[in-house]
Amino acid sequence: MPATLGSRSGGAEPDVARPAGDQRADVRHRTVLQVAKLVTERGDELCILRNVSAGGLRAEVYCHLSVGDRVQLELRTGRGMRGRVVWTSGSSIGVEFDRKVPILSYLAHQAMQELGRRVRAPRVRIGEPGILRVPEGDFPADIVDASQGGMRLRTNRALSPGGTCKVVAEGLGERGALVRWCRDGQIGLQLKRPLCFHEFAQWRSKEKSLRTGVH
Repeated sequence: MPATLGSRSGGAEPDVARPAGDQRADVRHRTVLQVAKLVTERGDELCILRNVSAGGLRAEVYCHLSVGDRVQLELRTGRGMRGRVVWTSGSSIGVEFDRKVPILSYLAHQAMQELGRRVRAPRVRIGEPGILRVPEGDFPADIVDASQGGMRLRTNRALSPGGTCKVVAEGLGERGALVRWCRDGQIGLQLKRPLCFHEFAQWRSKEKSLRTGVH
């Protein structure tokens, strides 16, 4: 399950999306369900945007954040919004933007871009050891970055594009993948079955707990 942030804390500005059930929610908020990249001082993660407005948003996260933390959120088109956490409630956070942004226009533009072509899924830095599994055996690899649909590995094992392999990582298990490219000691993999958000969250939460020694 995603890591929780504890009980609700902090206050929210009038134009910042509030926890579900809060009757003060601004009527200008738009409910969405979109995965975005969350950049914090402790690293990159994914999040789900739940409610958005020109002044802020509510997002579901799996990493620990506190009121006052600075964050940046990036959409699939690369559009970014900077702000600070103004409240936390369970696995949800409220973010107030540094300045008002036309986020609904950003989302509409993204939807138009996605028509007829693929838009790259949000990708985060991982820096975690893994195993590259091929018919010849298991080989050590470093997972450089990953999205819900694929990952980039650093390894001295060359593979041919179009081939298949498996990648193994703590908290992720064994995943089948297609080799998309191989160059300069790195390979790009497309997962045969993309990770849903909560699978990605469980993997990242497990990896972080092992790294810090927290269980």
